[in-house]
Amino acid sequence: MIPITKPSIKKNDLNYLKKVLDSKILTDGYFQNKTEIIIKKLIKSNYIALTQSCTAALEISAILLNLQRNDEVIMPSYNFVSVANAIVLRGAKPVFVDIDPKTLNISIKNLKNKITKRTKAIYIVHYGGNACDMIELKKIAKKKKIFLI
Repeated sequence: MIPITKPSIKKNDLNYLKKVLDSKILTDGYFQNKTEIIIKKLIKSNYIALTQSCTAALEISAILLNLQRNDEVIMPSYNFVSVANAIVLRGAKPVFVDIDPKTLNISIKNLKNKITKRTKAIYIVHYGGNACDMIELKKIAKKKKIFLI
């Protein structure tokens, strides 16, 4: 097997891991709270909530968007099933968009053609370390008054 990345684990990391295991609080514990405080200050936010998985974060985002039965949510056709599941669980309709074959990210051109009056949000996935064109996506979302997740 050829690893894509190798984790860097230092002795101090093992000490922190031992503290977590000894506390018997594997989620929502001391280190998560400390990390939330650091991020909150760093990005100057009033509230931060870390989740234990991307699936949980996606489902929370769909709840916070208050997705309803007739809402449509655009997403790339090439992504993990949790994105569509979060939308379907709220009763909304996933609208799949082609990907750009060069980046494997959502196709901006195809996305523009999929936006309707019912479109409430665009969920994007930065695939394989390739960032989506956030500048263009932000412009589209702002112009159409839809959420960008």
